[in-house]
Amino acid sequence: MMADFDSTGMVQNVQVIIHWAMDRKIFVAKTAVVAVKERYYMKMRWQNPRAMRLFTTLLLLFLAGCNLPGSQRESPTPQGLAPTMTSEAVQILLMTQMAATLAPPTATLPPPPSPTSPSQPLATPTATLPTPRSDLCTDKAEFIKDVSVPDNTSFKPGERFTKTWRLRNSGDCTWSPQYALVFVAGDRMEAALEVPLNGYVPPNETVDLSVDLTAPAQSGQYQGQWMLQSADGSRFGLGEKADKPFWVRIVVSESISDLNLGKPTWRDTFKNAANWYLLETPNTQFRVKDGALVMEATPGGGEEWGLATHGAIQNFYMEVEFRGGDRCSGKDRYGLLFRAPNPNAGYVYGFSCEGRYRIYKWDGRNYNPLQEWTASSAILSGPNQTNRLGVWASGSTLKLYANNILLAELRDSTYLKGRFGLFIAAAESNPFRVFVQEIAYWLFD
Repeated sequence: MMADFDSTGMVQNVQVIIHWAMDRKIFVAKTAVVAVKERYYMKMRWQNPRAMRLFTTLLLLFLAGCNLPGSQRESPTPQGLAPTMTSEAVQILLMTQMAATLAPPTATLPPPPSPTSPSQPLATPTATLPTPRSDLCTDKAEFIKDVSVPDNTSFKPGERFTKTWRLRNSGDCTWSPQYALVFVAGDRMEAALEVPLNGYVPPNETVDLSVDLTAPAQSGQYQGQWMLQSADGSRFGLGEKADKPFWVRIVVSESISDLNLGKPTWRDTFKNAANWYLLETPNTQFRVKDGALVMEATPGGGEEWGLATHGAIQNFYMEVEFRGGDRCSGKDRYGLLFRAPNPNAGYVYGFSCEGRYRIYKWDGRNYNPLQEWTASSAILSGPNQTNRLGVWASGSTLKLYANNILLAELRDSTYLKGRFGLFIAAAESNPFRVFVQEIAYWLFD
């Protein structure tokens, strides 16, 4: 609670000052005003703001009256005396001093730091992994196995597949996610150029590495070569010098159903031997029994064939169904002779009991391979297996099939027309028997 302020006494004091100052020069009035201010200001400011406003009003009236015409007597200003202040100047001085005194104190804040615009944007710090140096150790790989898609696996045009190799880190560098599987040559088959490793592979550990591929649109055999790439970009692979690639090899094939063959031109189910010359040599014997042509061979001879009684044919698709006996292993083999211009020449196409195929041409004296023994998952290997062998011959184009899957497409114009027959050869089994259950062909225009 603020104490009451004696405003009556204050007014009386101001009136005395006014009457006293009327007969004095304005300079004296300034001195009186200052005295009154110093006497009452502090007390009024804190105890009675209302009285302070009253005091200020009376003081301003007094100063204004000092300049009225009737209240001033003109007198010359003595030489050498300082000029007196006018009433307006006094009013300004008083109001300025009182305003400065009555204004509440304000806190002075330090100026905020001015933003600095760097000439270049500040770079965001990033973590940088050190690049291992391959010159401090040796990178080398060892092939273990094909986990998926063994060589010459058949795919339809445009079919997607994943090739996986199992490799061993045979060097002394640890393979890291900065290493990658990289394509280096051959048929890329729409694969990525680089496939980073998923983890770390210490020396002497194995890892399965995979790449996604797509079989080409055209039939044929395709092979892509791959290597590994270290963190510093150096490529390495298999072999003593770690400079050999590993690969994926496939066959793009169309199926027999895609050929729309219809009913065959000719077909034999071996109810009798009327359509065949039955072969009999020291190592080979043919006979018809129980609805099959039985071919039997012993080791020591090469391919021996017996011809059909038909005349020469030119453009055709031919298919033969073979069933192996209880013994069938390794390079024991069987197949078809076609386009034979005479009994001792022509193309020879066959399967082995280990699941491989081969085609060569024979002129009576010389062996000329068109496709050496090549493994295919389309051929069933081992004893008691049934395989259907097919060949498409049109002009110089030769297409090789196994169980309705295209294995390879070749071109050769040595023999364009001829007869056909069947062959057998034993390499390991004694005796080696194969049962031919059916043969048919479709002629083309």
